[in-house]
Amino acid sequence: MKNSIALLTVLLLAVSCSYRSTTDRESGGSARDLSEMEERCVRNRLLTGWGLELKDVAQDLNPEEEIAVDIAIELCRLDPNGLSQRSMTPNDQPQVSEDLLAAATAFDPTDEPPGDDPSLDALWLACGGGDPRSCDDLFYSAPRHSPYEQFAFSCGGRKNMDCSLLLGIEHPEGALTSLSPPPGEDEDLDQWWILCAEGSSRACGELRLIAPNQSLYAQFGTSCGARGTTYCTLILEDDGEPPTLKTLTSDQTAPGQDELLDQLWRLCGNLDARACKDLSKFAPIDSLYVRFGVSCGGRAVAPCARLFADLNA
Repeated sequence: MKNSIALLTVLLLAVSCSYRSTTDRESGGSARDLSEMEERCVRNRLLTGWGLELKDVAQDLNPEEEIAVDIAIELCRLDPNGLSQRSMTPNDQPQVSEDLLAAATAFDPTDEPPGDDPSLDALWLACGGGDPRSCDDLFYSAPRHSPYEQFAFSCGGRKNMDCSLLLGIEHPEGALTSLSPPPGEDEDLDQWWILCAEGSSRACGELRLIAPNQSLYAQFGTSCGARGTTYCTLILEDDGEPPTLKTLTSDQTAPGQDELLDQLWRLCGNLDARACKDLSKFAPIDSLYVRFGVSCGGRAVAPCARLFADLNA
């Protein structure tokens, strides 16, 4: 068996947060109301991905099986034909809907939340009040094509761009500033830190790609040297792409080390922003999976949802 139930306990519990909430809300009822074709797809993903052969995907499941089934359902609904079984769509056809692109003119920061979900309503109000992290959390937690998603993508009815930059967050890492000295834990990373601090968008991107995930180095690179945005070329000179990006391409074959991560890899390569985010967040630290997710599928070091909208523009 390629991936054990023990792995599901650690990895899938976290990953399911984004996929499970979306599935339940969008289905208009029970997420287990499957068509015959959907059920075949789910059973196939469970068997090939996690070695689970379940007699009934609707009931009498343990917690780990529940998580696996929910993720398999969402993956099947996102990709009923199986991305692994067909060629990738062209990279110049981003999956960003018109309602997202028009959201900046459809909302106002003072608009009241829909009232469908208390937690999403709270994020809506915080986003409308100018908190960029709440806008990002709302976007990735909201059901697809919902007013919540549209409001978040527009930074609370403002513009379709990097919310941290738009809303004026100068130092998202607290005391960390562009003048902060490098940590001194890794000579190579320290050099990229210094160049990023001096204003090199190329260096900031490389630092984010090669630094350990969630490390201080990664935080410094992600925030463009503690300057308050993850879209470095908006405020720094565009001095070339990070070297690591030259080794990544959007149609690159998944590593094949984990079936779920491979599925997220393919979705990310096919312009699914949520999959890129989950891949960079939940894949093993320092893995190729993380680099692929952080780079929006080998394209750039930027907020993937907004990058994909830029491709459409």
